[in-house]
Amino acid sequence: MRVSITDVARQAGVTPAVVSRVLNADPKLQIRAETRDRVLAAARELDYTPSHAARALRHSRAGALGLAVHDMANPLYGEIILGAQKAAADAGFVLLLADIDGLARGDDTFHRVVYGGAIDGLLLQRAGTASDRTIIGTASARIPTVLLNDRSTTLASVALDDLAGSRMATQHLLDLGHTRIAHLKIGGTQRSGNRVRGWRDALARAGLTPNPSWLVAGGHTVESGLAGMRSLLSRRPLPTAVVVGNVLAAIGALTAAREAGLDVPGRLSVVAFHDVLYAAHLTPALTAVAMPLRELGAAAVTLLMERLEGNEPRHVVVRDPAPVLVTRGSTAPPAS
Repeated sequence: MRVSITDVARQAGVTPAVVSRVLNADPKLQIRAETRDRVLAAARELDYTPSHAARALRHSRAGALGLAVHDMANPLYGEIILGAQKAAADAGFVLLLADIDGLARGDDTFHRVVYGGAIDGLLLQRAGTASDRTIIGTASARIPTVLLNDRSTTLASVALDDLAGSRMATQHLLDLGHTRIAHLKIGGTQRSGNRVRGWRDALARAGLTPNPSWLVAGGHTVESGLAGMRSLLSRRPLPTAVVVGNVLAAIGALTAAREAGLDVPGRLSVVAFHDVLYAAHLTPALTAVAMPLRELGAAAVTLLMERLEGNEPRHVVVRDPAPVLVTRGSTAPPAS
């Protein structure tokens, strides 16, 4: 089996990007002498030889990576960008941010950017839209492409442990004594399916059968969360608690509960997926499951570096650090 740059990195205890820069004598790389020696020793011991095609590609690189997301104002992307930015800088690249829908509207321009060599690879967080398919089709035909917080059978991809996070959120409500627990799903992606599965799994382990009428589309925006909760609250019987698949949707859900005159958490407990700074400043403060978004961004760049080195695409789940439940005022035991 051919030794890859990932094998060298694993033995040396560094990232593939650092191995690449050491072996290419990057003058801008600032690492300790013992780390450099460890990388070189690992390469010698494993008899690692970079492919000529990959080496030729490296020498013609633009030094820029693209990160394409939906809704650039979404605060969740801040942590992802911070992680990706640091990893890209460590590898000697700049990170360029773009809106997926904007790129798709200017597909000819994006095509010129990709085929003109302006970026060396693309990170993309899709939402199951036509714009996603357009951008993935254009980019993956020419440059390495990594899907963020998703899974692909053909492209490199990196995801969070959505299953564990959703189980944790649902289990928190079960531990409080709730048995009528709904879920506002984000929809359209595998991460949504995993969060639905985590909700179902936790209920099944407690000997409960999920009520299908309590699985409602809540999306990933304030507006979609508002609409989803309004729909949920029109159904009977009402749940006493809800797991919301996205923190922005949870803000809309709180508004819908307030409109309906439902006290949170007196009559309805709400727990969200993802934690953001302002979650603690809502009324009530929002209980949330914090996920390792910064590590997600960094892992995506590492995968992209592997692809630039000619390695086969693979899927990675970020499990370290594990999801963390941040308990605040939006959850409480059900009313007696």
